[in-house]
Amino acid sequence: MSFIELFRLKFRNQIYIPLTCKKRGKKLNDKNFTIISNNCWGGTVYEAHNLPKESPTVGLFFMAKDYIEFLSDLKGYIEGKLTFIQPEDSRWKDYEEVGGDKRFGTYPIGLLSNGKNTVEIFFLHYHDEKEAYNKWMRRIKRINWKRILVKFNDQNGCTERDLKQFNNLPYANKIFFTCNKWSNFPNKNGIYIKQFPKSKTVRASYEPFGKNSKVNITKILNSL
Repeated sequence: MSFIELFRLKFRNQIYIPLTCKKRGKKLNDKNFTIISNNCWGGTVYEAHNLPKESPTVGLFFMAKDYIEFLSDLKGYIEGKLTFIQPEDSRWKDYEEVGGDKRFGTYPIGLLSNGKNTVEIFFLHYHDEKEAYNKWMRRIKRINWKRILVKFNDQNGCTERDLKQFNNLPYANKIFFTCNKWSNFPNKNGIYIKQFPKSKTVRASYEPFGKNSKVNITKILNSL
């Protein structure tokens, strides 16, 4: 993580969001909603609106292929069995997005099964397996299946095929963030984000969590 990105994240999380979250939260018509996200974005949105986290997919990330599989049978995976594996047993350990990160091996890695297939979950912001398991089990009970926003971005090995599959998933409310020009992009689900300096994937600090010139997340939440 670059110094600029680290500075942006610290300013956003420690100064800007705490100062603005209550005001932003008052603009919500209904505060009971669930965000399903491939990375920590969902947790940021809850914090940015001064809300408890009503989703199991906060403080963690999926590799893109696994995330699409997870979304393809969301209820099946939510009702499925969560176990844990050692870092050396991860099928993604040789990928730069996982094994190339110096934090790899310091956080729990979950293996979630729907009875047919499995996906790996990287509990990046959890101290140990017990904490990851308990919070996952507690938060899956909070899911509001009637008001769900599904979010994806171009991180963690996202390919053209992953994006196409995401676009075809039958969710009423979807959003995709990217800093890349895809052949089937832009589309109604996509938000293009220009970054400085340029990057191969959209950085966490650039993903909108409220209202900006590109999108109004608060308005989207009100429309669920």
